[in-house]
Amino acid sequence: MPKKLQEKIKKAVVRTPRYHNRVYEKRATIDGVLIVSRSQDAEECQIKFMEQLANYLSAQRDGGGNARPAHPSANVLFSEFAERWFENVHKIKVIEKTYYSDHSTFWKRVIPYFGNLRLRSITSADCIDFISSMLATGHERMTESCDGLLRQVFKYAVDSELIRKSPMDAFKRIKSERENGVPLTKEQEREFLKALEGTKYEMCYVVALYTGVRPCELSSIRIEGEFIVAQNRKQKNQKRIVFKKIPITPMLRPYLPKLRVALQNWEELLSRSETFYRNEFRRRCPDAEHTPYDLRTTFATRCQECGASVQAVQAWMGHAPNSILAKVYTKLSDEYLLSEGSKVKY
Repeated sequence: MPKKLQEKIKKAVVRTPRYHNRVYEKRATIDGVLIVSRSQDAEECQIKFMEQLANYLSAQRDGGGNARPAHPSANVLFSEFAERWFENVHKIKVIEKTYYSDHSTFWKRVIPYFGNLRLRSITSADCIDFISSMLATGHERMTESCDGLLRQVFKYAVDSELIRKSPMDAFKRIKSERENGVPLTKEQEREFLKALEGTKYEMCYVVALYTGVRPCELSSIRIEGEFIVAQNRKQKNQKRIVFKKIPITPMLRPYLPKLRVALQNWEELLSRSETFYRNEFRRRCPDAEHTPYDLRTTFATRCQECGASVQAVQAWMGHAPNSILAKVYTKLSDEYLLSEGSKVKY
């Protein structure tokens, strides 16, 4: 083996995996062959890299220096390459629910259009035609989702040195217009709670209304002293799980006995599909135009109407502060959060 190649392999071996988009990644191009390993654990990423490198060296030795390990080809079908991206990259970057949702959307909307094309043969014109046909259906949110997934697949192809440039770079990302949630009026809130009283899923909606947790965060809640603690699912790119603390406000306190009982079977209560909870919400809510997410909007609105500080409400909602001062240097004490929480009474 040439000395120059030996030195390149040594450097590749000792290089530390980089952490990017919640995944450890290590890559090296050895004698024209791209070797890539990814994992959510740095040590596992290093082990995978060493295994792939060993397979390459073994194949090169057995093939007299001409053999190559199996790796994606630029002539591969787009559908095959996209599936490889979903399994090797996307699956370890997102939660299981998101993975299956994205995979289903991609195979239903994108693959029928691109699936039988070779990866290298797809042009910017093909992508523009596809996006235009999607927009013509009037499903802007679905188009935005497909646009984002396509860009990630082609970026993976560029990073893997299979194509020089992504055909999606020829036009701007699709951004659909999002409507902000609408809070329930106080009268609607009272009617909603009355309709929920005594039902099996009462506490699921009460917790959402009086803590502002996102629907996807409900499963993580627990009671710790004077606080409801929940995982902050907004901060997905953190290396560690981030939790937020919402004080038990005067509005939630009367429900604590019921909540403690409900938490004993919390996993079972939350085992139904999102569609079920959305339909159950609509059955109880006096205004059919509202959605379960509007309970979060209602909580934020009531907190500010009652005089709670913006900084405290941001912390409870799990939103990162806007300024560097607040983000890096300001750490709100439990006493302060409880004091602000005590104001939420109406």
